[in-house]
Amino acid sequence: MSGGSAVTSGGPDRATAEYIGFSRRLWLGYGMALILAAALGASSFWIEDTRNGIAAPAWCYAVTEATSVVMLFVLTPLLLRLTARLDPRRIGWPRTLLGHLAGFALGSAAHIAGMVALRLLLFPLFGRSYSFGTPGHLGLQLVYEIRKDAVIYLGLVALLWLVARARRRAQVTVIVQPATASSAARLEIRDGARRIWVDPAEILWAEAAGNYVELHLAGASHLQRQTLAALEQQLADHDFVRIHRSRLVNRRHVRSVAGNDSGDFTVILADGRQLAGGRRWRDALLSS
Repeated sequence: MSGGSAVTSGGPDRATAEYIGFSRRLWLGYGMALILAAALGASSFWIEDTRNGIAAPAWCYAVTEATSVVMLFVLTPLLLRLTARLDPRRIGWPRTLLGHLAGFALGSAAHIAGMVALRLLLFPLFGRSYSFGTPGHLGLQLVYEIRKDAVIYLGLVALLWLVARARRRAQVTVIVQPATASSAARLEIRDGARRIWVDPAEILWAEAAGNYVELHLAGASHLQRQTLAALEQQLADHDFVRIHRSRLVNRRHVRSVAGNDSGDFTVILADGRQLAGGRRWRDALLSS
């Protein structure tokens, strides 16, 4: 089922964590829901075929539905990561929609191919062979599976967006940063009718994200609708320096700088995260 930042760290960034930061309990609940759906589907098909006098052994229906569910569960983490990358706030709706169209095409193909492969392996264990669709009706079987995959894909993406939105709102309502003696000015971040006040000293780095700028703090990130150039001017007196055309870093959080043969460099922050920098901005970072 099914640009980017050159940042690496020990875990997912905030935008990705909004989508994939699920607990084991939530994954267990998701797995149980899939098993329940498979059981209902298998029993429904078995009852209908029995009524029509064409029923196969019960295990055929169980294996058929179970293999579909297994592939859905395996592919779901990829869908979570894809949905996190295709955030319309960061890349805009046209790229988001095109990305999901491609993701659905590849995901549906992987789902169908995977479950068919599993059935080809499992059916002989019960003394039967498996064929995908009846002779002469392969196209109809594909349409049936793709239509079903489309409903599942759209439903999961919509659910992930709602969960991520709820998580963002929950974070926004509790984060209020007081001013400090070393940084009297505070940065105002607007989220609808709410406002967050952030101490610039707490910002590790900032990067362009479409029509927004994403501010990365130690424990959270926030999106602000403005240009990186405007933010650079706003933070000019707080020891921020540009290291890339789409990235600023707070110099006080820089632990070391590592160069490479091309002239580009990597900034290692105090918490171990790494940011890619371009050769054009290396001197500005290293100057005192």
